[in-house]
Order: sequence, then structure tokens, then C-alpha cells
Amino acid sequence: MEEYIDPVCKMKVSKDTPYKTVYKGRVYYFCCEHCKEEFEKNPEKYI
Repeated sequence: MEEYIDPVCKMKVSKDTPYKTVYKGRVYYFCCEHCKEEFEKNPEKYI
């Protein structure tokens, strides 16, 4: 199983997570809704 790192909290997450977003053509995966919302407020801070 592939694992990804939540760019906000740095937790390992599966690509099966329901919390994901696309920014500049790349998919980002999150551990929870809060991290996803934080990323979407200011994506450049986390990439």
C-alpha cells in the first residue's frame, strides 16, 4: 500500500483517504478535514 505524507501535520496517510485536494495539477492527501482546510487556505505555505 502506498503511503503519502500529509503536508500540514506530516502524518502518513493512505491514498484511500477521503481528504484530498488538487493544487497546481498535483493531488495532496490529508489525515483529516482540518488539515485539508488548512492547506486550502494557504497551499504555498505547505509545499
